[in-house]
Amino acid sequence: MTAVGLTNPKFPHNVGSAIRACSCWDIDKLVWSGNRVPHPEEWINSEEFAQYRMPREERMKGYKDVELLRTERFKELIDQGYSPVAVEIMPDAENLFDFEHPENPFYIFGPEDGGLDWRVKQHCHRFIQIPTKHCLNLACAINVVLSHRAQQLYHKTGEMLMLNENRGFIN
Repeated sequence: MTAVGLTNPKFPHNVGSAIRACSCWDIDKLVWSGNRVPHPEEWINSEEFAQYRMPREERMKGYKDVELLRTERFKELIDQGYSPVAVEIMPDAENLFDFEHPENPFYIFGPEDGGLDWRVKQHCHRFIQIPTKHCLNLACAINVVLSHRAQQLYHKTGEMLMLNENRGFIN
């Protein structure tokens, strides 16, 4: 049981890239808040969201294994047994390189044009930051955190994710 949360993402392609990352790293659920990016089901037959086109990542059938949820109630997910981890630049945040990923993590990322809201932070048990020279875009940040988690799981269990699709190569 693992989830990624996005707080008020700015663009549909950011959510699409997050879906792809979740699928690649075997994450069960992608959750996002805010009203800037509607849920794909809201786009269908809607005049309000007619200008949206579902990002390519959301149209690919391989990503149907990721549950999509748009909600303002991250706390309800936390109450279901997730361990919230805020990914945020903060003075006391743990360095990702030293971070021990918890069981049932719920990684929460801020919007591309801001930080995490205090209402989200108050429910987080852990805070981590990615040690980089410059800010990463949202998709990169998600992939870096999930890759670190996969590496840690591999060192603990020996289990490794493997590419599971036909890429068109001829043997």
